[in-house]
Amino acid sequence: MTQTAGGHAGSRSTITLRSHGLDLRAVLLLPDGPSPAPVVVIPFYDVASLLGESSPLYPDTNAQPSRAFARAFANAGVGVLALPWWAESAVAHPAPLDLHARYAPIAAAHLARYPEVTGLGRSVADALLAIDALTQVNGVDGSRIGMFGHSLGGKVALFTAALDTRVAACITHEPGLGLAHSNWSDPWYLGDAVPQDRDLDEVLSLIAPRPVLYAGGGAADGAHNRALVDAARATGARIETLSHMNGHPVPADALRRMITWMRERLGVTPRR
Repeated sequence: MTQTAGGHAGSRSTITLRSHGLDLRAVLLLPDGPSPAPVVVIPFYDVASLLGESSPLYPDTNAQPSRAFARAFANAGVGVLALPWWAESAVAHPAPLDLHARYAPIAAAHLARYPEVTGLGRSVADALLAIDALTQVNGVDGSRIGMFGHSLGGKVALFTAALDTRVAACITHEPGLGLAHSNWSDPWYLGDAVPQDRDLDEVLSLIAPRPVLYAGGGAADGAHNRALVDAARATGARIETLSHMNGHPVPADALRRMITWMRERLGVTPRR
C-alpha cells in the first residue's frame, strides 16, 4: 500500500498512453476495499493539479480555486484515473499562461499534421484510450466506469460518455453546453469545424439511457442552457441538474454533492 498526498490510502500507479506520438502519463488511484472497484476517469489540463499538487500551469495551488478533483474522489473511497490533456502535455516550458498563447501553436501543429482530427476529437480519443487501458487493469471493474469533468474536462467527459457506452455515469460541470455558450471555436476544440445546423443537446441525448449530472454555476452553464437540457430530456435522456450559482469554479459543497451522486450511481460501498 502507498500513501498519496491528501490522505488517500490505497494504491497509486501510472498508466502511459501513446497518443499521436506523445506519451500521456495518467495516474490511477485505487482505494483499499472490495475489488474490483469502480473508477472515475477525470480529464483535465494536468495530473498534478487534479491531485492537489503544484504544476507549471498552476504553480501555487493555494492561490487558485481548488482543482484537486481526483484527490477529493479518492479521499471519498472512489477509484480515480487522472487523465492529462494532450496539449498541456506538449507544452515546452517556460510557457505563457494565456490560453491562446500557450495552446494555439500546439493546436495548429496538430491540425497541420492531422487535418481531419479536431483538437476535441483528439482529446476524446485519448479518453477512449484511457478506458481501453482501464479495462485491462486487475482490480478495476470495467462495468462501473464513470466520468467527471470540469470546464475543459467537462467537454471531454460529455463527448466521451456520448460515444462510449462503457461510461456508466457522467458528470459534466460548466462545459459550456451549447455551441454559442463557450469557446468551442478555439483551435484546440472544434476550430472551423463548429457545426451551424445542430447543437449539443444531440450529444447529451446520446448518453441515454445512462445517467448524467449536468452542473453549472451560472457562468458557462445556467438558465441560458436550459432549453438544450429540455430538448435532450424530451428524447428520453436521464439528466439531473445541479446549479450552485457560484460562477465557473467548483465550490467545495457542490463537489461533495457530485461525488455523492457518482458514488450512488456506481454502487460504491459505503465507508465504515
